[in-house]
Amino acid sequence: MIGLVGHYTRSFFTYMGDITGLLTLTIKEIKHLTHPARRAIFFFLFKRQLFNTGVRAIGINTAIAIIIGSLMMARLFALLPPGKSMAEFYANFFVIVVIRELGPLISGIILIARSATAITAEIGHLKLYNEFEVLQAQKMSPIFIFLLPVFFAFPLSLLLMFIFFNAVSILSAYFVILLDDPTLSFTFFLSAILSKITMLEVIITLCKALIGGSLIGLISLHFSGKVGGRFTDISRAISSSTTAQLIAFFTLNVGLSLLAYQL
Repeated sequence: MIGLVGHYTRSFFTYMGDITGLLTLTIKEIKHLTHPARRAIFFFLFKRQLFNTGVRAIGINTAIAIIIGSLMMARLFALLPPGKSMAEFYANFFVIVVIRELGPLISGIILIARSATAITAEIGHLKLYNEFEVLQAQKMSPIFIFLLPVFFAFPLSLLLMFIFFNAVSILSAYFVILLDDPTLSFTFFLSAILSKITMLEVIITLCKALIGGSLIGLISLHFSGKVGGRFTDISRAISSSTTAQLIAFFTLNVGLSLLAYQL
C-alpha cells in the first residue's frame, strides 16, 4: 500500500514537472516572435489553429447553448411569479448557473472533445514518425511551429466560446420566454442580467478561460510527446490526455468558483 502511494505520488510530481518544463520551453520560444519572418509563420499557424479550435466549434456550441437557454432557463422564468423582484432573482440565478458555471464547463468540454483530442492525435502522429527530428535537422523548432500556436489559440478560443455560449443562451431564453410573456422587454431582460455581472465575475471568467485553455493545451502537448514507436501509443495518449484535461479543468473551475463565492 505504501509502495503504491509512493508510486502515484512520484508519478504526479513527475507529471507536474513535465508540464512546468513544457510551459517554460514554450515561453522561451516567444522571443522568436520579434523576427518578422518567424512572426509571419506564427500568425499563419495561430489563425489556422484559432479557426479549427474556436470557429469550427460554433455549431455544437450554439446547439447546446440553445438547449440550456430555451429548455432550462426559460422554463425557470415561467415558473416564477410575476414581479420585478422575481425577474432580478432570475437574472442572478442565470448569472450564477449559466455565465459562471455551465458556460465555462460546457465550453471547456467542447474544446477538450473537439480540439484537444485532435491536437494530441496530430502531434502524436508526427512524433510516431519522427517528424520532429526532421524539423530539428532543418534548423526548425517543433515547439515554435506546433506548440506555440496551440498555447495561444486555446485560451483565446475558450474565452470566445464562453462569450458566444452566454450570448446564445440569453437570446434563446428570451425568445422562448416571449411565448409566455409577450410584454417582456428585451432591454429590461438583458439589463437585469448584465446588472448582476460584477467585475469579480469578469475576472473569474477570464481566469477560467486563460488558465483553463493553457492547461488543456499543455496537457495535450505533454501526452502527445509521450508517443513512442507503437501506433497504439496514440490512442493511449488521447485517452490519458482527455482524462487529465477533464480533471484539471473541472478542478480549476470548481476552485475558482469557490474562491468567487468566498469573496
